[in-house]
Amino acid sequence: MTGHEGTRTDRHRLASAAIAAATLGTLLALGCASTGAKNAPPTPTSPAAPYRVGQSDQLTVRVLPDPPIERVVKVRPDGRFSFDLIGDVDAAGRTTDEIAADIQQRIAVYRQNPSVSIALDQPSSTAVSVLGEVNKPLVFPLERDLRVSEAIAQAGGSTNLAAASRVRVIRRDGGESATYIANLDKIQAGDTSTDMRVERGDLIFVPPAHTVAAGYAIRRAIYPLEEVMRTLAGPLLGLAVRP
Repeated sequence: MTGHEGTRTDRHRLASAAIAAATLGTLLALGCASTGAKNAPPTPTSPAAPYRVGQSDQLTVRVLPDPPIERVVKVRPDGRFSFDLIGDVDAAGRTTDEIAADIQQRIAVYRQNPSVSIALDQPSSTAVSVLGEVNKPLVFPLERDLRVSEAIAQAGGSTNLAAASRVRVIRRDGGESATYIANLDKIQAGDTSTDMRVERGDLIFVPPAHTVAAGYAIRRAIYPLEEVMRTLAGPLLGLAVRP
C-alpha cells in the first residue's frame, strides 16, 4: 500500500469512527430523554388560584381617603413588611386582598373609613423559562393564569425544527423535579388535554426533531476532528500533485 493510499484510508477510518460515535451518542441521548417523562396532570376545571405573595415580592400599598398614604414595600425574608402607623404586616402566603383587608382593619384605629388597595409590582420566584426550538427564547414572570401553548406563543412560537409533539415541562417542587409532556401538535388541532397550566418556576423545553438532534450530535462529534482533517489535507494535496 502506498503512502497516499494509507493516508486516505486513515482519513476514512477517522470519519467513519466519528459518525459511528455520534450516532451511538444520539441514540443513547434520545433514549434517556424519553424516560422519566409523565403525561400532563389533569387540566383543572376550576378557576386559577389567586396569586399568593412571597418573599421579596414588591407591592404598592395605597390608603385613602385624604390625606392618602402610598408606599412601595418589599416583603422581607421573614414574610413581612413594615407600614405606616401599624408596623409589621404579615404578607407571605396571603393574597393581596387578604393583606389589604388586614391593613384596613388595623389602620381604622388611626384613619376614619379607610380604603386600602394593594398592587403587585414585582413578583419574585415567578419566572417561567421557555427554551429550545422557539423563535425567541425568554424568561418572564408568571403574573396570570397561563397555559403551555400560550407560554410558547410568548416565545415567538416553535421553529420548523421543533418536535412539537414532545414539549417537556420541567417542574420543580422543593428538591425534586418532575417532567411532563405537552403535545403542541394536538393542542393546535383542538385536543387541549396536555395544555397544562403553567406554574411558577416551570421550565418549558421545546426539543428538536430526532433528525435535527442527530445532526447536532454528529456536528459536535466531528468538530474536534476537523483540525485533524485539516492537518492531513496538506500531505494529501502534496501527494496528489506529485508526479
